[in-house]
Amino acid sequence: MGEYSSWAEVKRRMRESAPDVSDAEWERRKQTARTATEAHVLGHHLREIREEQNLTQADVAKAVGISQARVSQVERGEIHNLETMRSYAAALGARLTVSIEYGDRVGGAA
Repeated sequence: MGEYSSWAEVKRRMRESAPDVSDAEWERRKQTARTATEAHVLGHHLREIREEQNLTQADVAKAVGISQARVSQVERGEIHNLETMRSYAAALGARLTVSIEYGDRVGGAA
C-alpha cells in the first residue's frame, strides 16, 4: 500500500525543494493558483446554468455578442474580462456579483 502525506508535509517538501524562492514569491504563486481555481469554478457553474436552460454555446455567444469559441474558453475558466462575465450571466438570466474581502470587512457590487 502506498504511503500518504499530510498537506502540511507536501507543502514543506515543496519549500525544501526550492529554497531560493522567497516567501513573497510563494504567496504570489498561491494567489495565482487560487485565482485560476476560482475562474475554473465560475466557468463550470456558468456551463451548468446554460445546460439547465437547454442553451448551446452558440445561443449564449449570440446573446452576449462574442464567439462560440470564447464561450467555450469562459466555461473552461479562461476569464479575462469582468464585463464579459456580467453579459454572460445576464444572457442566462443570472446576475454576477463581485465582493472584496479584507479582514472581517466585506464590500460588494452587483
